[in-house]
Amino acid sequence: MKEVETPAPGPGEVLIEVSRVQLSVTECMLYRGTEIAHHDEVARRIRESNGGAQLFGHEFCGRIMAVGEGVDAYAESDRVYAPGKPYCGECTYCRSNHQHLCDDITSLGFDCPGALAEYVRMPVEPLCTLPDSVSDAEGAALQPMASSVLCTLDADVEPGDTVVVIGAGVMGYQCALLADRFGAGTVYTVDVRNRPLELAEQNGVKAIDATETDVVEAVNKATDGIGADVVFEAVGGDQSHATEGGEPIAQAFEVVRRGGTVVQVSHIEGEIDLLPRYLRSKSIRWINPRKGVVAIQPGTDTGRLAADLVADGEVPIEDYITHELDGLEEFETAVDITLNKDEYDALGPAQLVLD
Repeated sequence: MKEVETPAPGPGEVLIEVSRVQLSVTECMLYRGTEIAHHDEVARRIRESNGGAQLFGHEFCGRIMAVGEGVDAYAESDRVYAPGKPYCGECTYCRSNHQHLCDDITSLGFDCPGALAEYVRMPVEPLCTLPDSVSDAEGAALQPMASSVLCTLDADVEPGDTVVVIGAGVMGYQCALLADRFGAGTVYTVDVRNRPLELAEQNGVKAIDATETDVVEAVNKATDGIGADVVFEAVGGDQSHATEGGEPIAQAFEVVRRGGTVVQVSHIEGEIDLLPRYLRSKSIRWINPRKGVVAIQPGTDTGRLAADLVADGEVPIEDYITHELDGLEEFETAVDITLNKDEYDALGPAQLVLD
C-alpha cells in the first residue's frame, strides 16, 4: 500500500473512482510467484517498487470523475468497466480493423496502472458503460463475462447443437448458459462440485457429475454415439497430455464428434503433449478465442452485449460472487480466497469493495 497523488486524465483518458475490483486467478498466481507468463517481470517489479508497482486490477467497475481532452463518448458520473485492452492503432492488424490481433496491446494492470487503487487514470478504448440495472458487484465481474461471450461466439454454436462444457468455474458456467441462450439444443456442464452443477441445472443446463459418471460414455449415449458438436475446455491448469488419458483437454477431444469444435477457454500451464494425428483423423477444429472487444453488429459489440445480457437477467453472474471484502487492506485475504476457493467455500474470485 502506498499513498500517491490522484492522477489527472490526459488527452483521450478519463479518471475513474473505483467502486469495486475483482482479482483474477492469473493475477493471484503471479502475485504468489507461480511461473506463468510474465512472472519474472512481475516479481521484479513487486520486489523493486516499494509499493508503487500498481500491478493488477483489470476486472473492476467505477464511476468517471473527470474526462481528458478529446473524450466525447464518456462523461462525468458514467459508470464503466473495462472489457477490452488498448491497442496501438498503427500496426497492420489495427489498420485492417483486426485490433484484437494487435501485437502491441496494452494490458491494464501490467503495462499501465490497474484498478487496485481508489482512483485510476485510463484510456477510453477498453471501457464500456454499465446499464443502471447492473450492480457494482456484477460490474466488477463483467470482464470475464465479456470474454465468455467471445468464446461462445467463436464456437459458432448452431441451433440444435449438442454442447459440452468441461469445468463449471466462472467462465465455464457462463459459456454453458450463453450456449443455451444462443440456441444450442442441449447443453451439458461437467464438474466434480455439487454447487456449480446445481446452479447450472437451475438455469436450464444438464449437469454431469464427473465423480459419478463417465462423461464420454454419457454424451455418446445421449447422441447415439456421435458425440458433441461443440466442447468448451474450461478447466485449464497443469495438464500432461491432450490426446491420451482422462485429463480435461483429452476428455474434450474424445467427447467431440468428428468435424466438431473444441474451444480452449482456460489457459493450459506450461507444455502439454499432443498427437496431431488424432486431431487430424477426427477433423477437429481446436480454437483459441479472440481477445478484447469485438464488434458484432453496427450497433453493439461483445462488451455491451455482455452487460445487456446481465442487465436482462439472461446470465446471472451474481451466482458466483460469493465473497466481498471491504477495502484494499483485504488484498491478501482476497488472494487467498481466489486461489483456495474450496477452502473458503467460494465459487468465484473475491471482490474488494472500495466505496
